[in-house]
Formats: sequence, C-alpha cells, structure tokens
Amino acid sequence: MLFNSLPFAAFFVALLVAYRVAPTGQRGPLLLGASLLFYFFWRPPYLLLLLADIGINYVLLVAMLRSSNRRPFVVVACVFNLGLLAYYKYAAFLLTGLLPVAEVFVSVSPEVPEIVLPLGISFYTFQLLALTIDGYRGHISVAPPLHRYALFVSFFPQLIAGPILRSGQLLPQLERGGEIEAGRTRRGVWLLAVGLVKKVVFADFLLAPYVDAVFADASFASGPELLLVVYSFAFQIYFDFSGYTDMARGLAALLGFELPLNFREPYLSRNPSEFWRRWHITLSQWLRDYLYIPLGGNQRGLTRTQFNLFLTMALGGLWHGPSWTMVAWGALHGAWLVLHRVFQRHGAGEEGPVRRSDWLRVVLCFHGVCLLWIVFRAPTLSAAWEVFSGIVAGGWGDEWPVVQMGIVATCLLLHGLERFARVHLPQIREMASSLPGRVLEGAAIGSVVALVWVFSGASDEFIYFQF
Repeated sequence: MLFNSLPFAAFFVALLVAYRVAPTGQRGPLLLGASLLFYFFWRPPYLLLLLADIGINYVLLVAMLRSSNRRPFVVVACVFNLGLLAYYKYAAFLLTGLLPVAEVFVSVSPEVPEIVLPLGISFYTFQLLALTIDGYRGHISVAPPLHRYALFVSFFPQLIAGPILRSGQLLPQLERGGEIEAGRTRRGVWLLAVGLVKKVVFADFLLAPYVDAVFADASFASGPELLLVVYSFAFQIYFDFSGYTDMARGLAALLGFELPLNFREPYLSRNPSEFWRRWHITLSQWLRDYLYIPLGGNQRGLTRTQFNLFLTMALGGLWHGPSWTMVAWGALHGAWLVLHRVFQRHGAGEEGPVRRSDWLRVVLCFHGVCLLWIVFRAPTLSAAWEVFSGIVAGGWGDEWPVVQMGIVATCLLLHGLERFARVHLPQIREMASSLPGRVLEGAAIGSVVALVWVFSGASDEFIYFQF
C-alpha cells in the first residue's frame, strides 16, 4: 500500500482509531501487528523473510550481549545481513557481469535468474546492522524484548524507505509507548499534508511526466529541454523522497512517536560536504559512523582520508542500486568530496545560515549536484553521456519549454520557503496553537483525503522504493 493511496488511508484511519482507544499496554502489540500486515500487503511470502531476518538477528544480538567475546557474533551478523542483501540485490548484477567472462571458458550460457527485491531490505538491513554494531560497541547492554525489537525493525511508517533509525532514536520511545499530545498530533497532520503535496502534486503530477518523456529518448531533445529535464528531475527526486519522509514522520507523530529529520533544504548547500549533511541525513550519518570512521576516517593522514571518502561514497552509490550508473554516481560524488577537502578554505563543519556572499557557491553546488543526477537517472552510462553532450551542443536557439520553466521556478521558490518555515518554526507553531485544534486538524485531514482522491490516479510509487 502506498502512503498516497486510498487503501492506505483507510488502513491508517482504522489503525489510528483502534490505537487511540486501546489501553497503553496493548498499543505496542497492535502496532506490531499492523506493521506486519502492512508489509504482508506488498508481497506476502517476503513477510516470512522479514520475520526470519528479525529472528536470526535477535538471537545473535542476545547471544552477543551475554558473551564475554562479542566479536564472533558481530562478524556473523554482518556476514549474514550483507550476504542476504547481496543475494537479493546484487546477485543478478554480478552474474550478468561475470557471464561474458565465463563464456570464454564454458560454451553453455546459463540464464540469469529473476530475483524480486524485497521491499525496504536496503533500509531495514542497515537498521539491523546498526543495532547489532551498537551492541558490540557497548552502546546498549541489554537486548529489548523480542516484540519491541521486531517493532523497531518493522515500524511501518519508516520500514520501506527510512529514515534509518538508531537504537536510541526509537527503542526508548517504544518502551514508553506512544505519547499522544495535541501539539504532536497537529504537527503530524501538517507533515502528512505537506508530504502528500510534495509527492502527488509536484513529484508525480507536475514533474514526472516531463522527466519520463525526455529521458525516454534524449536524442530528440534540444539543449533547453535537456537542461530543464535535469532541473526537473532534481526537484522530482527531492519532493518524492522528502515527501515520503515527511509522511513517515507525520504518521509516526500521529501515533505518538518522533522520527528524525532526513532532509534540510539540501539545494541551498554551498559545497558537496554540506549537501551530504542535508540530503538523506540518516544514510549519510550511517555511512559516516559504520563505514567511514571504521575505515579510519580522517585520522590517518590526507591520502588515507581521501581514499576513505571516495570508497564510502562509491559504496553508498552501490547501495542505491545494482548498476554501473549508481557506482559511477557514488564515485563521482566521492571524487567531488575529495577535491573539496583538498581545496576547501573553510572548516568541515556546517557553515551556518546562507549569507548574501554565499549565493554564488550555492548556485555552483546546486548545478554540480544536478549534473550528477543525470548519471543517477539515466538507464545507462551512454544515455547519461547523451544528455551531457546534448546540453552542451544541442539547439540553444530552439524554443524554451515555458510551462516547465514555470514549474521549476515554483519548485525552487518552495524549496526556499521550506528554509523560511524551518527557521521560523517556533513562531509558526505559536500561531497554529492559537487556532481551534479540532477545527485545524479536521480541515487538514479533509485536505489530505481530497489530495489523495484527486491525484491518486496520477501518482506513482516512491522512487526510493526500488532501492
């Protein structure tokens, strides 16, 4: 069930009513059952895989925390989880690459098996690994009860595409139970409505048709059309993914839980390092804490730091999908980060509010990110090069797509307004709190239902569901 669908709306309303009337002690089991049912609706057999994954990891975690020698357990957990992810996500990709080599020595050419990727496996695998590694590092000393552990992994608002949670971000909340508050409920409805607007109106209705049409055959597109499609995809993937995160945070808030921020106006970044602190924040933090720092981080000299940065981003690109375009996208971001670190004049920390003198850097960084989105979106590296070369050489005297220019300009304006809203959030919340709560919530819920009803036919799956 998609968040932006009427079946999910019916599912969640029924759950929310039952959840809020249930005694506090029964809310956890109710939420666990609903989360497993939610996953069952996607592909029933893979629910068994999820349950088996949870069970095996839980046994390893309990055994590790009880043992004086934790290393064997964490090694087994990493091999098991990464092996499972590699089989479902990368086996066909690796076989396709190795078959041409094998055919030199073997005359028979076997067929590559079709393996269906379990929904959300990239996200919940990282979440399982983080919890196990935190236990190994001593950040948790006692394993939670099995039902709470299972809910931590399968919590349906963020199960499919994050945010990727740590033990300290959700387990204490699950232990306390969902804390229903008027302010949190109001914020949940607001986030749900904003996320739906981002997804169904902008990502799917206004941006996706143009992006799909141009990328389907870029050879017939002019320079202006190709430039506009790059900008359009940049905002499509942002509104699609940040819209999902907003909805996930909103759904969780309505159930009494807080999920971390995953996007913070990334296209207002001044350099690639800042971009990755603002885009998919929980993945960037996961790669930093569980890959970059264990590789040595920036503690082993400049050359090793540059290698660690490059390798982390290349593997982060591969995490996004089993294709050479994803590997190239991650590697190019890694090379950009390495160059930034070599030539930067500022410290590595976040540089604070965007000043007037920063706008040139913002514009340059935005265009660097957009150019790399071409590699991310294109089906092949040759198709990506076709778009690059078409932008440079193709028909700049042709007519510009005025309507699409207006849509992109609107997206850019809204992105800036997001920054304004976040900076002035306390004042906005104070104004909202003075309004009648039930009237405000009723109007917002009515708007949400109307949005789903009107735009559900034009809405697609979330882009990050395929990762």
